[in-house]
Amino acid sequence: MPDNRKTLLLLCFFLFTGGLSARADTLVPLRTQAGTSDWNIKKSKHFIIHYREAPKEYISKVKRCAEHYYRSITDYLGFRRFNFWTWDERCKIYLYPNRREYLKETPSVSWSRGGVHIIRKEIATYVEKEEFLDYVLPHELGHIVFREVVGFDKKLPLWIDEAVALLQEKDRQKYLAAARELVREGRHIPLEALSKIRSYKRVSPLTFYSQSASIVEFLLEEFGRGRFITFCRRLRDGKDWKKALLGTYRFEDLSALEEAWVDSLID
Repeated sequence: MPDNRKTLLLLCFFLFTGGLSARADTLVPLRTQAGTSDWNIKKSKHFIIHYREAPKEYISKVKRCAEHYYRSITDYLGFRRFNFWTWDERCKIYLYPNRREYLKETPSVSWSRGGVHIIRKEIATYVEKEEFLDYVLPHELGHIVFREVVGFDKKLPLWIDEAVALLQEKDRQKYLAAARELVREGRHIPLEALSKIRSYKRVSPLTFYSQSASIVEFLLEEFGRGRFITFCRRLRDGKDWKKALLGTYRFEDLSALEEAWVDSLID
C-alpha cells in the first residue's frame, strides 16, 4: 500500500475511533460515577489503570506504554520541568473487558473504540486494542499534557490542539512527509483559513492533520523548545492565541509564518 494512502487510512481511523476528541466532554465513564469497587487497580508514577478482566501482561504493557509516552511527550514539547500528574493528579485509564461493555457503560457513539475526558484526565477503551496503544493513547495524552500546560479553558484554533496530539503518534513522520508533498504540489490550506476550521466535515483529513502537524513541527525544530514553552505560557496567561503565536515567533502576520513554513519544505 502506498505510504500516502496508508497515512490517509490512519487519519480516517481517528475520525471513527474517538481519537480526534479535542472537546473536553467527549468521555465520562459512567460506572466510575457510581463507584470503583468493581475495578481492579494498577498504579504507576503518573497513571492509575482501572480494569476488570484483562491479562496481567496486557495491563503491564499498558502501564509501560503510558509512562513511556508521558516521558516522550514532555521531552518532545520541552515540558520536562513541569511537575504534574503525581499522586491524586495522576491520569486515569479505564480498560473495559470488551467492546460491548465499553459502549454500554460510557456515553460513546456506536463506532467509538476509545475516548477521553481532557479536563478530568480520563481515557477509556477496551482490552486488546493494539490501535489504542500505538495511536489513541499517545494522541490523547498529547491533548491532555498540552492542555494541562496552557489551560483547559483557552480558545485555540483546532489545528494547534490536533497538531500537538498528532505529533506524538507512532507514524508522525508519514504525516510530515504528506505535508511536504501537499506544499510542493500547492495544495496546502492557507494558514488564515486553516485557523478558522472548526469542523472536519468540509476538509480533507489528510490535508488538515498533515499540515497542522508540519507547522508545529516547524516551530519546534526551527525555533526550539524554549520558544514553544514561552508561547504556551503566554496562552496560559490569557494572551490571545494569534498575538501569542506571532509575538513569540516574531512574525508580522499568519501569512509571514506560512511563507516561512512553506520555504522550509521546498528548500
